[in-house]
Amino acid sequence: MQYPRLVEPSRHGRRAAYVGAATASLFATLTALVLANRTSVADHQLILSLRDLASPALTTLLRAVTFTSGRLAVPAVVLFAAALYRRSGARCAIYYVVACVTGQLLDALLKYDVHRARPYGVSPRLTAAGGLSYPSGDAMLAVLVFGLGVFLLTWTMRSARWRAAALTLASAFIVVAAVARVYLGAHWPSDVLGGVLAGTACAAFFVNVLRRPPAVVVALAPQEL
Repeated sequence: MQYPRLVEPSRHGRRAAYVGAATASLFATLTALVLANRTSVADHQLILSLRDLASPALTTLLRAVTFTSGRLAVPAVVLFAAALYRRSGARCAIYYVVACVTGQLLDALLKYDVHRARPYGVSPRLTAAGGLSYPSGDAMLAVLVFGLGVFLLTWTMRSARWRAAALTLASAFIVVAAVARVYLGAHWPSDVLGGVLAGTACAAFFVNVLRRPPAVVVALAPQEL
C-alpha cells in the first residue's frame, strides 16, 4: 500500500518564518510604545537632527525617491508581476500581487486603529501627505513592492554576485525611502520604522507560504513483503 506525504518546507521557508515572527514581535512592541506616547521625545529629536542635514540637492533627491516609492508603486507592481510571471510562473506572480494588496489593506487598518496624527509644525512639509501617520504606508510598500519583488526575482538569478547586488540595491532603496518620508515632514521616525517592520513581517509570511510546494505529493515506495 502507498501512502502520500507532502514535501517538507524548504529551509528558506523556515528562515522566512523566523524573520516574520521576529519582525512581527518588534512591530507589536513598537506599536505599544507609540500608543503609550513613549516615542515622542526620540521622534522629535530625530526629525530635528535630520533637518539639520537639509540642502536643496538632498531635498530634490528624496522627493524623487518618495515619488518612486509612492506614486510609482502601482506601475512597479505591474512590472514586477510581469517579470515574475515570465521567470517563475503564475503562482509566484500571484502571491507577489496578493502580498502587495494585503500590505495596503493592513496599513489602512493599522492606521485606523492607532489613529496617530502626522508631525505638523515640527519640520517643513515638503511633500503631499494626508490622513493618519502610523505606520508609514510608503515604507511598508517599499518593502513589499520593491524589496519583495527584487527578492523573488533573485530566485531565478544564477550569479551570486548579481543576487547580492540586487538585494543590496533594494535594501538601500527601502532605507532611503523611509528616511525621505521623515526628512520631507510626512512621518515621524517611528512611523517609518513601523512600516518597515510590518512590511517585512508581511513579506516573510508570503515567502514562507510560497516556498511550500502547492499540493506536491511524493509517493512512498511500496514495501515488499
